[in-house]
Amino acid sequence: MYVDTDIRSICPQRQTSQDLTPLLDSQGRPSILASPMVEEPFSQFASYYDRFMVKYVDYKSWVEYFERIFKRFGLHPKTILDLACGTGIPTMLLARRGHEIIALDRSPEMLQILDSKKQGLPIKTIRADIRDFSLPSQVDAAVCLYDSLNYLLVEEDLVCCFSCVRRALVEGGLFAFDMNTVYGLAEFWGTRTTMREAGGVQSVWQNSYDAESRVSTLHLTFWEIPKVGPPGTKFEEIHQERAYYPEEVERCLRQAGFREVYIYQHGGFIAPGPCTTRMMVVAK
Repeated sequence: MYVDTDIRSICPQRQTSQDLTPLLDSQGRPSILASPMVEEPFSQFASYYDRFMVKYVDYKSWVEYFERIFKRFGLHPKTILDLACGTGIPTMLLARRGHEIIALDRSPEMLQILDSKKQGLPIKTIRADIRDFSLPSQVDAAVCLYDSLNYLLVEEDLVCCFSCVRRALVEGGLFAFDMNTVYGLAEFWGTRTTMREAGGVQSVWQNSYDAESRVSTLHLTFWEIPKVGPPGTKFEEIHQERAYYPEEVERCLRQAGFREVYIYQHGGFIAPGPCTTRMMVVAK
């Protein structure tokens, strides 16, 4: 549903990505970090994430897809790294299937939620930046879900992340991850404003896409709707994702030391087409 003028009066129109000041991390690199006027991504949304996202994401099907990928490549991983694990909905699904999971994320709020609900499952959480981490021991496979790697806005950061994953894998280990495509960010997300409600949380999603940089900037405003009483406090976060062409992703993977790269339309095993919105990448 597109937002009308009444909704814009609640959440005024934001800057477009063309005139948005670039978001930089502490080392001056492009980053998902928001300006001081809004919350860092997922710092506030973390507490609402599970009850909101389960309405929009079929996590069970995603995990089943990863299992099909493992089977296709003859892999039966005992240990799996879940990169950018968030609150760990798929992490727990993988653990319940008998895998031992190392769940890594840089958000302390997200990891705290995962730690509070893992209920004795074989899950170890690590707080770290996906561009700069090491594991105490190597794993058989690594996965990364729900376009988390699109948050890395420059190829240098992709190479840093891929290099860390390559070092974390045993010889012959497999890395599988999805990414939004250029078509997905430019056309499917596009430049538009939508409202979403789930789990007692109301939200406004204001997307703008910059074709030159291939960066989509999302201004997310959300607040809780209690069963009784006035609406909760409004929070704001800025999220940015960059779209990469398949050949760019493959180049970064090979630069990081992966020798085999396969790219599919998400959900299957056919090559992505010009209108593919999400691609799955498998590297060995």
